[in-house]
Amino acid sequence: MSEITPQLDKGRAMLEEVALHYAHDHGLRPDKVEWDNQGYEWLLKVIDAEHTVRVVFSPDEIEMFAENLPENRQTKMKIRNAFASLSM
Repeated sequence: MSEITPQLDKGRAMLEEVALHYAHDHGLRPDKVEWDNQGYEWLLKVIDAEHTVRVVFSPDEIEMFAENLPENRQTKMKIRNAFASLSM
């Protein structure tokens, strides 16, 4: 199990914020946001009454997201695509 570092905690909070933004853009009203530690990766779940959207991240990806790097665009696209799949 990976330990939660301040950088990991900051990245998770920032990813939650992005996920909630996309959730609202798709008309969802999330009841809760959960993080499940899978040991080697983290699973972000955004849950409302009718849907659960899941996105998997590596610990490194989460920590890098907290650093505001150009690569974060790909991470944001991963979240966007997870919500876009609801429209299909």
